[in-house]
Amino acid sequence: MLSLRIKQFFLLCFVSLSVPLYAQDLIVTGKGDSLNCKITKIRAENIYFTFKYKGEIRNTLLSVSDVTSYQAGYYRTADLPADKIPKNRTYPCFGFAVSGGWSYRTGRLSKNIPSDLRNYSQKLKSGFNYEAGLSYYFSEYLGAGVKYSEFLSSNSIDNVTVTYLDGSTGHGSISDRIRINFIGPVFSTRLFNSTKKNCLLLDFGIGYLGYRNKMVLASEKYTLKGGTAGIYWNIGYDIGISRNLALVFQLSLTSGALSEYKISNGTRTEVVTLEKDSYENLSRIDLSVGLRFGKM
Repeated sequence: MLSLRIKQFFLLCFVSLSVPLYAQDLIVTGKGDSLNCKITKIRAENIYFTFKYKGEIRNTLLSVSDVTSYQAGYYRTADLPADKIPKNRTYPCFGFAVSGGWSYRTGRLSKNIPSDLRNYSQKLKSGFNYEAGLSYYFSEYLGAGVKYSEFLSSNSIDNVTVTYLDGSTGHGSISDRIRINFIGPVFSTRLFNSTKKNCLLLDFGIGYLGYRNKMVLASEKYTLKGGTAGIYWNIGYDIGISRNLALVFQLSLTSGALSEYKISNGTRTEVVTLEKDSYENLSRIDLSVGLRFGKM
């Protein structure tokens, strides 16, 4: 197996660098047929190639076990027109990934939170995330795309005395349902392993970071909304399951801070501007697992 892979590696290098542009390759089948063709890809199990058959250009493959021998640049006269010779791509160009998992907001709790609510607020820092991304790789190593991710967290507690916006107080339950989403363009780098089956991915993006909290304070319901610029980093590892499907493991960091937000009780909306040392930190860490669908 090792000698076969070494032979395949040197053949591809020879095809790419050593032969004239229009020279073509030879494949000799187990049945004794000699094919004037262009080898486009060699895998452990198959050899992929393009050839001309009865005036038609065909892209096909042969099992390595059905091939007696092959040689790059054997034919100096090309049987294929130059514009019909395919590019030698051995990597997925398009990718669509979905994932989900656990998240944790990294910002510190405000000092203004009452001591009896600090444990409640601490639990709101943990939650769940889901993410979807579409990417296109214009080379084996570099690509670009768009990412959408969302953080979800909620908590509730009973028998609490609350203070409303007008200064009055009430007694009852409180609850929060927090949603933080990121969307924006992403630039990506990837490094394949020797078999081209698994790869390490590094992503970076700048986009919109949105915040929404549906909050209940005893008898009053409020909605808080805001948005700011966000930065997205991601390191992931894809484990190939099949030719166009991979298992994804990701560690992501999304960062940003909210300087103001709108609060509404359904009849009145106010804009609240925060002091610099009281910005709402939206940063979080995501650990997620998912699937990536790739297309050659």
